[in-house]
Amino acid sequence: MHILECNFDGYASFLFKDAEEEDKWLSPRDRLNLFDGTPRNGKYPVPEGIRNRVGKEKRSNVLPDFTHIGLTPIPTFSERAVHALGDMLSRYGELAPIKMNEAMQYYGFNPTRIVDVVDEEKSTIAYFSDGGLMDIDHYVLRPDVKELPPIFRIPQLVANTTYVSDEFIARVNECKLTGFRFQPLP
Repeated sequence: MHILECNFDGYASFLFKDAEEEDKWLSPRDRLNLFDGTPRNGKYPVPEGIRNRVGKEKRSNVLPDFTHIGLTPIPTFSERAVHALGDMLSRYGELAPIKMNEAMQYYGFNPTRIVDVVDEEKSTIAYFSDGGLMDIDHYVLRPDVKELPPIFRIPQLVANTTYVSDEFIARVNECKLTGFRFQPLP
């Protein structure tokens, strides 16, 4: 089990065209609600986005297959990645298109598989002053969890962290997809 992150050696940063477009997915009131793991049956507004910049990359101006820079916490996959990971993405979440001014189409991803794998009593967890869970500093997994889906979220951090299994990582590597970083659990 790894945390899905963006590779900062070669990334693209995205912006929405304007505040009205940003509010379709990231308004302060609804920021985490559209991509909180709740199935929406494909009913997502289609915002217009623009590429802000491409980060350090060996290949000049090549867009990566994965990013979330500018769209955090929404995982964002290229059309190429959607085709390569298609069955994993369609079985465990929903894709929401972004209308881009780029040759490559991108999609926000709402992981709808929520798996309770964390042993909260044995893990080291940081809490807000009101008692809400802030972050998990050290994960201890429940011993009864034997199998993980390729891509998922956990109920404790359902709105802001996406996790992947070794199966997902193997497919990304096999298809030579770019922009992915897989952070081992602390």
